[in-house]
This record gives sequence, C-alpha cells and structure tokens, in this order.
Amino acid sequence: MTELPKDSGISFTPFFGRCKLPASVRDKCDAFVKARFPEQAIRPAPFQGYCSYTLFVGEDTVVQFRPSAHKLDPEITTVACQVFGHLAPETESMGELGDTGLHVFSMRKIPGVSLSDLRAEPDPLKLRSQREQIVRDFARLQATSWKHGRAAATIKDKRTVGSSLRWRLELMAATLPLRFRGTARSLLVELASIEHLPWTFSHGDFLPANVMICLDSGKLLGLLDWAEAEWLPFGVGMYGLDELLGEERNGDFVYYPEARQLRTLYWRELLLAIPELAKDAGRVAVVRKAQLLGVLLWHGIAFDDGKLNRAVGEGRDDEEIKKLDAFLSPSKHRPNKFRHIQPFLLSHFTLLRGYLFGKA
Repeated sequence: MTELPKDSGISFTPFFGRCKLPASVRDKCDAFVKARFPEQAIRPAPFQGYCSYTLFVGEDTVVQFRPSAHKLDPEITTVACQVFGHLAPETESMGELGDTGLHVFSMRKIPGVSLSDLRAEPDPLKLRSQREQIVRDFARLQATSWKHGRAAATIKDKRTVGSSLRWRLELMAATLPLRFRGTARSLLVELASIEHLPWTFSHGDFLPANVMICLDSGKLLGLLDWAEAEWLPFGVGMYGLDELLGEERNGDFVYYPEARQLRTLYWRELLLAIPELAKDAGRVAVVRKAQLLGVLLWHGIAFDDGKLNRAVGEGRDDEEIKKLDAFLSPSKHRPNKFRHIQPFLLSHFTLLRGYLFGKA
C-alpha cells in the first residue's frame, strides 16, 4: 500500500481498539478490498472517522468497514439519495467481513475537501466568499428537505431520535446543567407545535468533517456518513447552522466576525426558497424553536459510542457544554429565543430580522 496521506482526523488505530479488534483485522480489511478490486489503487482515506475504517478505491469509490452499532441502513441511504440527489453517495452493502463483526459498504466518492480540512489551511482571500457560499447551500439543503416533507402521521419508521423527542427533552430538563434546563422546559411546552411541522429527512451528523465542499468556491458538494439520518420535524436539522458560523479555537467555539451577517443570509435564502413559509411568521417562529431543539438534541445528549441515553454533564462532556454555552446563550450573534412576532406590522423579511436579532 502507498505511503499514508496526512491524517486530519481520527487515525484507524483507535477505531479497531474501540471495536475490541486486534490490529491484524486491519490487514483483513485491506485484503478484502484488494480481492474485490484487484485492478484499482487502494489507500486509506486521509480522514478516519470515529465509527468506521475507510479505504479509497481508485478515484471514484469508497469502501467502509463499520461495526453493527454503526452500520449503514440501505433503506436510509436510498432515501438520502432520493431526497438530496448528488449530495448523498449511492451506497451498497458488501456483506460482513468474516467473524469480525464488521459490515462492509461501498459508495460513490464525493469530490472536494472536507470543511474541517479547509479550515486547517484557509485561504484568507477566499474565506468570506467560501463561508457565504456554504451558508447559502445549507439553506438550500434545508429547503430541499422541506419540499420532500411528510406529515408526522405518515412517518411509520421513526428512528432513534424521532421516536423519543419528549423523553429526551424531559431527560435534559431534569439533568442538564442548570443554565440549560429552562430552554429544555420551554421546548417541552412547544413540542406539540414542533411535531406538527412537516417531518423532513435530516442528515443527523452535520459536522465539518462530514461536509464536502469545493476548494475554490466553497460550494457544497455532498455530505458523508448518513448512519444517523432519520425523519425529524423541519428545523431540527438546522442545528448545523452554528457549525458554519464559527469554529473551535484553543478549546472554545468562536463565532466569525461576520456571523450575524451570515445568519441573516441563511434565513433570507431559506425563505426565498420556501415562499409559503416566508408568509407565515408564526410557523417561522416554530421552526426556530425546532432549531433550538436540534441544538439540544445534538449537543445536550452524550454520544457514549452511540448509546445516546444521558444528558451531558460538567467535567465529563466539556466540549459539548462549551457548544451549548455558545449556541444557546444570547449574544450579538444570537437571536432572542422566543421573541414575539406581530405579522400584521412588518413585511416577512423585516419581521424575520426583528425576530432573529431583537430589532425591527
């Protein structure tokens, strides 16, 4: 195998250790792929995720090895392709790797670079335009999910998060650090109206390492790792917006200087793409609450290798706590969470600006 490329993420060694597999299993993975693609160049992906071991095959194919707890569901990946087209990779199961417990999947390789890699070596001359482009494309991604939305009653296959929204909110309202419990309790009151929104297909793990973009333009080219995707009320999947408005620096999440403008750009693009939503200020307010619910669900519930059954706590989950502090605390970059809107007084764009930033 060729020389390993620079690894910008988690190396493969901890993956096999987490799966309680000997290092020799990596050789079995490599041999499996070589046997099925004998004419292709094979190399480890430069970024190895938490839940998989990934190999690039030639220029167009990816093969991934995943334990049962994090295996891909072909039905889910098919829906992702149906809803989002080229932004989701076509995926096929290749069975299991002997008695290792690892499931094998092949998928189309999405071009571009990850957002995390782009941030590691930024181009100062392109930064502003790249950030604007990815925010626009994230708005279009959400608008696409809206257009494929379903009524809650038609969702028969609610998965891990969608089937337990109330339980998760009750858990956080009771056990999160005190400063976050009020938000969880407020959202419990609003949960019925949030669940009444269209249910849309959400990626479920919107992190910079999973966002593939064009190096030159910042255009969104696709999303990796659909293992956690599921149907959720519209707006819940918008928790990822704040991940685009800043980044982690020296252990803290720091908003970009233009974060306010980027947030306004996002909402403008979203409402332009969904005119029926733009005309309904009350529904916009519910969507905003759903977005806060998404922030709590993705940063207020501990991952614990996929268990997702406890709220985060001080001293144990400090990285998530810092994000909750950044994403939920009012600041010059954040809206007032439940500001009252009077739709008969303002145009919907002026109204939205007042809702987001506390001024008309």
